Amino acid sequence: MMLITLFLTYCAFTLLCVAMPRHWQQLWPQQPSSKRQQQWLRLVGWLLLCTSAILCIYLKGPGNGLVWFCGLLSASVFILALLLVYAPRLALALTLLGPLLVRTR
Repeated sequence: MMLITLFLTYCAFTLLCVAMPRHWQQLWPQQPSSKRQQQWLRLVGWLLLCTSAILCIYLKGPGNGLVWFCGLLSASVFILALLLVYAPRLALALTLLGPLLVRTR
């Protein structure tokens, strides 16, 4: 279940990164981003972060859940930062293919 939470935080940070014009241009150089797209990407990114925090608190309790959430934030940001530098398309592909990689019992 915590793997799902890691995936949610990774997706949230990917959406927040793609909402920035620099990273948008990194992925789609010919297509400019609009303000409306940026706002929607930010909104969905923050909603996924909130969902991830609530899920961590639900699964582990308030004290441990927040600690787990901070750890998952750090792990997902580390993975995303490395992928955005070396393989930006792979970072986006991992976001889109993530539900296939996560299995629940």
